Amino acid sequence: MREDVTTTALLMTVFMLALPMTAEPEVELALKLRPEPQTETVTLPYETILSYPGEQNFHLDAPHLTNWLNSSVVRMEIIWPDDAPEADTLFWLKDRNDFWHQRISPAKLKPGLTNMVEVPFQPDATGWQTPGHSLAWNHRVRINPQSVGFRIFSDAAFTGKCVLVSATLTSAAPHTPPVISKIRQLTRSPRTLSLFEASFDLPDRYNNPFDPGQIDASARIVTPEGTTNTIHAFYYQPHYRLKDELGEPVEPDGQPEWRLRYCPRSTGEYNVTLYAKDTLGECVITNALRFTAAPADADALKFVKVSVKDPRYFEFCDGSLFYPIGHNTRSATDDRMDDKFPWVFRKTEGSTAYRRYFKRMQDAGENMAEVWMSAWSLGLEWTAGVAGYHGANDYHMGNAWELDRVVDLAMRHGIYLNLVLNYHGRISTWCDPEWHLHPYNKKTPGGWLDMPLEFFSDPLAIEMQKRFCRYTHARWGWAPVIFGYELCSEINLTGHESHHKTHFEPAVVEWCRTLGSYLKEIDHYGHLVSAHVSNDYKFLNPAICGMPEMDFNPLDAYHHGQPERIIGLVTETAAAGLAYNKPILITEFGGSPMAAGLEHLMLEQHAAIWTGACVPISGIPMFWWWQVVDEHDLYRRYTAIRNFMEGVDPRDISAKQADAVLTADERADKNILKKFAVVCTASPEKARGYIHPVRFARAGEQAPVAEHLTVEIGGVIPGLFRVEFYETKTGKVVRRFDARSREDRLPIPVPKFTSDCAFKINLLTPVSKR
Repeated sequence: MREDVTTTALLMTVFMLALPMTAEPEVELALKLRPEPQTETVTLPYETILSYPGEQNFHLDAPHLTNWLNSSVVRMEIIWPDDAPEADTLFWLKDRNDFWHQRISPAKLKPGLTNMVEVPFQPDATGWQTPGHSLAWNHRVRINPQSVGFRIFSDAAFTGKCVLVSATLTSAAPHTPPVISKIRQLTRSPRTLSLFEASFDLPDRYNNPFDPGQIDASARIVTPEGTTNTIHAFYYQPHYRLKDELGEPVEPDGQPEWRLRYCPRSTGEYNVTLYAKDTLGECVITNALRFTAAPADADALKFVKVSVKDPRYFEFCDGSLFYPIGHNTRSATDDRMDDKFPWVFRKTEGSTAYRRYFKRMQDAGENMAEVWMSAWSLGLEWTAGVAGYHGANDYHMGNAWELDRVVDLAMRHGIYLNLVLNYHGRISTWCDPEWHLHPYNKKTPGGWLDMPLEFFSDPLAIEMQKRFCRYTHARWGWAPVIFGYELCSEINLTGHESHHKTHFEPAVVEWCRTLGSYLKEIDHYGHLVSAHVSNDYKFLNPAICGMPEMDFNPLDAYHHGQPERIIGLVTETAAAGLAYNKPILITEFGGSPMAAGLEHLMLEQHAAIWTGACVPISGIPMFWWWQVVDEHDLYRRYTAIRNFMEGVDPRDISAKQADAVLTADERADKNILKKFAVVCTASPEKARGYIHPVRFARAGEQAPVAEHLTVEIGGVIPGLFRVEFYETKTGKVVRRFDARSREDRLPIPVPKFTSDCAFKINLLTPVSKR
């Protein structure tokens, strides 16, 4: 029986992808023939009886599947019987992604002759057809084909003997330097702070176009100020989206090409030099493109950086405030939803769900989300054999095209994206373990690592991650809406030990430093870089939090207590961040890591976002359960927060968690101070605070009512202050009045409210001390 070559083929393909090009002489290899897919090969010449009308298929095997990759022509000698009618031949290749390619020979088989059938196999060969899809014949469709063969067919009646004399494959390696051609400016009217895009062609001969050691294609762009930006180009395969009963799958379309994406940041003329270098030489085209960037649109999005004014917060590149208000949208769906909340019918959704998510977020006033490049959604690199993936450093072009669409949607709706490059499960054997499928794992085809922690220390693994970062930044780094690159989510849950402290390993710390430094080296836009930890602030590693390569500290705020616990977690997180003099941002919370009941989550989300607005933390805590937000229309809660934060600029290094005290007069319920508490951030001239119940009412319970309370804020200057109280359902002002401070304290009478309320104060007129 035929040997199963699937695993061997995958391993050989990985090896072949890594090989540099060399100028080698033309080589002819004998092919083996199998009359049926699962039969043994037969010796040529091979005599067989054919019966028509109909068709007869023959399968061809190269000595190694990788031989097809550099082949230029396939030749077959066929003796066609004297009394046979003329017949047609069709050559096929079914590629590794199940796409069928075929070429019908223009010449028919002639009776009584030894017919030589030649099939051009080089990437630029013409005559190849693609029934059922629109992926064009190109170099990389020949990687690890599932089957190769030919068919003899005729409509005329005939039965007789045919002799298949020989079948050979000729391979020839390239021997000339690369040539850049077909340079096209795709952006008609460039503007600052928007995409400038161009495309060009290179010889279609690179086994791995994602390896800059095989082909390094880049541009040097001279700005109007005379500075030079080096921008990496990237390999691009066009796709399109289908709509059918199975959903909205993505299919490849046409020929691959090379793209260049850039975001001009000042008006004026730009000069672009293109270059490409491989092992056979290089090509440089000076003045390849010139374009003039017009002023930005009035509503153009800007790049985000850490605030110079107050490093606990973020600001745009023009110095104006960026205050994140949003929730997590890791992927289109979360499989745990059906387990935790099974009473809702949910259809399977892909990345098109972001059309709805981002539109509703924008309408609600949100401006921030998180998206993961995961194995199941928008990932580039995963194990060969999982649909669309082909192992290490061989990127999923369908997912890349879908992430293009997600970034476009984010740009359209003004939703900044914390883009997560790696997540814990893929590097873990114990927490959401996916290490057994990781393409670097020795147990998967092409892998080489024994243990998950080697991911952080092995030189080849680090090099692969640099290539991944390079491609990611080349393709999406142009977008101001990319808030930042998160190197790894919940990095403390990686490895093989369940102590939650993997991120204290020296190799993990150094990995963060190495990749953070590399991204800063190639990113002249200055995107934020971070590494994220799970559980809560008590798991922060000062070595990572304090390093200059990490711009801010994202983390979780999960717990196993009652929903009110989140209030303390948020305030404690804000305090923990002070040690590092940089922003700290909760990017996941919502019960325990495995959720909680719906009532718990809804109470906790409400409490967390209002607490976050009133403590010195860099943005509103990002709720994890995005489908709960979508299914229960919790977007309106973010509208309330947006209304409350309107006009607030929290950047003030004198603002701290305040000494705020609730008091009650003699008319109040004697237990009122046991029922309510307050969190507050204040500077000498302004404050914002949140008065909340110690225990929120549950279903069927009466919400607590507060009256006859006063909140007193310390540390303010003498003066007259404008006071505004907000109800938290809509974020609208319910009471506005002025109050005068006494010494350094400001007593504020609290209007009657139910459950909770928020307040802001701002200095109107300072009063000098006498």
